[in-house]
Amino acid sequence: MVLALERRASSLRGRYKMKATLVGPYPRIGSECGDKLRKELNRSYEGADNAELVQSLMKDLTREVVKEMVSAGVDLPNCGLISVHDELTWPLEYADGVEFGGMKKIFHTNTHFREAIVNDKIRRKESLLGDLFGTALEVHPTVKVEFPGPYTMAKHSVLGKDSPYRSLEELAEAYAKLFREELSELKGVSLVQFNEPSIIALGTRSENRSMVPELYRKMLNGLNLPIALWTFYGKYSRELVDMLLSLPVDVIGFDFVWDPNIDDLLSKTSHGKGIGIGLIDSGDRGYVQFEALDQILDRLAKLKGYVDLDKSFLSSNATLEHLPRDYARRKAALIGEATRRINQ
Repeated sequence: MVLALERRASSLRGRYKMKATLVGPYPRIGSECGDKLRKELNRSYEGADNAELVQSLMKDLTREVVKEMVSAGVDLPNCGLISVHDELTWPLEYADGVEFGGMKKIFHTNTHFREAIVNDKIRRKESLLGDLFGTALEVHPTVKVEFPGPYTMAKHSVLGKDSPYRSLEELAEAYAKLFREELSELKGVSLVQFNEPSIIALGTRSENRSMVPELYRKMLNGLNLPIALWTFYGKYSRELVDMLLSLPVDVIGFDFVWDPNIDDLLSKTSHGKGIGIGLIDSGDRGYVQFEALDQILDRLAKLKGYVDLDKSFLSSNATLEHLPRDYARRKAALIGEATRRINQ
């Protein structure tokens, strides 16, 4: 895998012009391949498991959705995250010390995650990337690595009675060490993105988020990789924006849909980071709207005075996973076209 990354993926550093990207898993169903995969997964849940066929279909669907994203104008896709069971705790499938409990609702959405129950020391069993990242690189030479962040994973875990960890802080640090081990083996990746919705998501308790700067400092210290941290599903204060922009990462993703006033907050800051401009509504609030291209371009033009668009990304505010596939395709195409226009 490392050789494949070095051979096929190149760093975004040194390149210019705003890039188009997406956040989180891409919808699986809505194509012949995706529908076949859903049927086989249902059969496996009923005990008629054909693991070889499921894996083959996952690879085929990964190729399909990465091609779809790239055809829509997405410069930096993820691998589609076709195999993940949920967007918040899936890396723990590759770790010892954890078992999965019941399904819980992801914030305000109609999607769910498996609550991670930590009963022992967290140890990495194998690469957290899985097989499908390499499959995605067969289709497109630049694919970002995307994980839920250690803070958000800890907030969606519980400590079992035999857990060696006694607090949220200790568990988040254990997850950060898990990721650090993975990052230390990565070479030549285009971007590593950590999604941290628990920093701002509506209804989350904020008293622990002061740990985030030190958590990321320890996790990333001495590593030479382009890193992004994405936030979504909530609103920002001036103090929170300052904290996020102080983190030792290259790009900070903001939710421009949930917080239309983030433009004003960013205009009052001084920083050299790229900004993840989550301007396209993912439909996470239960309804879908399709933005007008001219309105997106006007909003981006206003950001030029205080956001370095050459270092930045236009994206959906959050995952498109819960949208019908054709809707996700239209959203991706809007992101791609707006990026192309603003770069002219």
